[in-house]
Amino acid sequence: MVGYILQSITILCYQDNNGKPKYYVYKAKEWPREDLSNESSYDLPRVVFRWDNGGRDSSPKDDYYERKDKVWSIKTDGTDLRLVADEFDGQIRLMRISPNNRYLALAYTNDKGMFKVIKDLKTGEYIELGKSRGYPEFLWAEDSSYLYFTDQWKDWKYTLSSNKVEKTDAVYNENSVIYNGRRYVTSELGVGVYKEEAGEKLYSIVPDDKSEFNIRKFLKKSISPTGRYVWAQTSERRYLIDTYKKSFQSEVIDNSVPGNLEMLHILGYEAKYARSGGGAQIFQFKMDDDKKIGSEEKWLQIGSGHSATDASLYNAFVNHGSFEK
Repeated sequence: MVGYILQSITILCYQDNNGKPKYYVYKAKEWPREDLSNESSYDLPRVVFRWDNGGRDSSPKDDYYERKDKVWSIKTDGTDLRLVADEFDGQIRLMRISPNNRYLALAYTNDKGMFKVIKDLKTGEYIELGKSRGYPEFLWAEDSSYLYFTDQWKDWKYTLSSNKVEKTDAVYNENSVIYNGRRYVTSELGVGVYKEEAGEKLYSIVPDDKSEFNIRKFLKKSISPTGRYVWAQTSERRYLIDTYKKSFQSEVIDNSVPGNLEMLHILGYEAKYARSGGGAQIFQFKMDDDKKIGSEEKWLQIGSGHSATDASLYNAFVNHGSFEK
């Protein structure tokens, strides 16, 4: 290791292969929190992820609070780790930060239900939207004025200014984006593009319409901040779809060699950069002009706890979408 910084029983070390920080946080309450007034935190895109930072054997002072799920965020270059939310008790299922960076949509589960809440990162206030069980889905409005969410096996729209909750028939899921008045929705087989206000479907792109369903079904998928690019992986192929040009490129999965479209679980603005979806070991890619992996950087970001997962991108348009300065 190149160096260490110790704070109480928290350790920050710099890795000698790339100089990236690696975090061991055993006292989360002492760690800096997300601060919307700190402009320096928002000069790069950021990633939000779940992390149970304290390990069972990692510290003699470890306790339940340290081991439980919390929401964290970090810049895409691996710096400026922040604690976003810890005022709940349960296993995190889904997180999405609003386009204006102010609100966290969070779904977590415990023995009382599957809670869907919004945390105002400026005031610290929580708004409970529902707590029925079932797979959660979130989609923020482009201007952060409303949120689509699922509860009671139905779809709802919550408007922040009025606190109004109403049923909706909008088509969306966690791999959707609203941008320039259009809603881009990644389905099991392709991408649908809708007029957001009218709900009218404009067109769809299905890269494989001939194979059997289980072969062409998207098992993994991601979408860029404008909805232009969608990455998907089936049991046999990987795709990168350009929804503006209504075209796509693909590759056959060959586990014996690295792919040109492999592990693009998080797509940056204009797909200039991409990264894997975990929060502990990071694979970060710079894409070439053909939107294939041009270069790769790999580092260990997390040292303590059991797992760090479920990452998603926000503050995506700063620095021209580049993940590094």
